Amino acid sequence: MTARRNPVGTGQAMEFEVWSDLIKQSKGALHVFLPLLDRGLDAVVHRMTDRRYIALQVKGRTARENGKVNLMVPADSLVDDDALILASLIDEIPNQIDLVVTERTFKQLAAREIVKGKHFYEAAFAMHPVRSRWLPFLVPRAQLADRILETSIALALERISPDLLKPSERHTGWLGFLGEAEVIRRLAENPRLDLFRPFPDLEMVEVLARDNVTRRLAGLQVKSATVTDVRGEAQIHIRNSTLTDDPTTWVVGLAWRNEANAFDEECLLIPAADIPRVAIDGGPKMTIDFRPASPQRTRIDPYRRRLADLSRLVLDCTQAPFAGT
Repeated sequence: MTARRNPVGTGQAMEFEVWSDLIKQSKGALHVFLPLLDRGLDAVVHRMTDRRYIALQVKGRTARENGKVNLMVPADSLVDDDALILASLIDEIPNQIDLVVTERTFKQLAAREIVKGKHFYEAAFAMHPVRSRWLPFLVPRAQLADRILETSIALALERISPDLLKPSERHTGWLGFLGEAEVIRRLAENPRLDLFRPFPDLEMVEVLARDNVTRRLAGLQVKSATVTDVRGEAQIHIRNSTLTDDPTTWVVGLAWRNEANAFDEECLLIPAADIPRVAIDGGPKMTIDFRPASPQRTRIDPYRRRLADLSRLVLDCTQAPFAGT
């Protein structure tokens, strides 16, 4: 007996095929953030040419009917009018074509259907049509990154600093991972925050938080350091090459206490644009001297926060001016 294909598995396989194609084609100009909490979006892509975040939904189909790809999309699964729908065949074919269209336009052009009381949008497109309402939105898979960048790869790379595309160097891996996991756990407590991770991890933003009510975003870089026994200080290092003045980007600083085997109850939450003002410039890296719970006044005092309040504070960050644009 032939094993039946799992539609969830094949759909996820197509998603990762799309992410892989975007990463390879864009040569680092597009960074893919995948959801840690899945509430409707398959990914958010960070376009490094203009720092815009673009939400994506991928719709895969395993077969064509009458030479066309047929889509039935539940109306309640379309959660963001500005998000891009990318629809295509899961099974690869020569000269494959993808439908790339905003949810807003898709809802305008698709037919409406009601099945068992549930509302759907229905659409159908051929791989290489001569005439179709979907023709302006059909893109060869080999040009997918160009479509999302809205320019050629060559021109896009000219607009990006070469240092930004270098892989991050390895550092204290276990503590870095622990810090990110702690921040993600805290943020997951807030049902308004959808969370995404970048693949590959090449830029300053390591965790992307999206307010699923306002659709605004805050990008976070999580930095963890161990509190020293002598000075009670955790030295947080940030690479100069990743620094940005983007108002949607923030640094979360955590202080690990060996004696408690836990992070301190106090953390830092600093707009990325403020880092040069509060950090010590040490060449390739900037250093922030964080003394949690210390009564001594320092220039980082305005950014000291309770770790327990982090999810609420990050939600406030998504409301900052220009967030998510």
